[in-house]
Amino acid sequence: MTHNPQPSASRAPAPRVPPVFIAGVRYAQVAGDPDTDGQVGGMLAAYDASNRELWRLKVYVNARRPDLEGDVQDVWFRSLRAQGDRLLIENERGEQFEVDPAARRVLGRHAPAAPPKSDIDPISGQPRIRPPE
Repeated sequence: MTHNPQPSASRAPAPRVPPVFIAGVRYAQVAGDPDTDGQVGGMLAAYDASNRELWRLKVYVNARRPDLEGDVQDVWFRSLRAQGDRLLIENERGEQFEVDPAARRVLGRHAPAAPPKSDIDPISGQPRIRPPE
């Protein structure tokens, strides 16, 4: 069963990120299934020309706190683009990832930009969820 992200009163819809094509393979953000993938956001899938899923990759871990509503904790891709034979992904937190689709692995993670001055998330309009310290 695949989780279909639906907007709720506490979160704006996930950003619409168009798929990217490299050598005839389509790469796209997909909603993960918490039971099989372990999380909802942060998942990348590869599809062949017949739209058959070839593989999935967890680009980043999106752990959830059980005391908070689930959908407000999901972190989706903000952008996905090809650079040569690599995929560059930025998530809603501003973290950037480089993926080698041929090896099916994340090559690197770059720190997000400086933390915003506002405690209001620009995507959801809600107070930011801060990771436990």
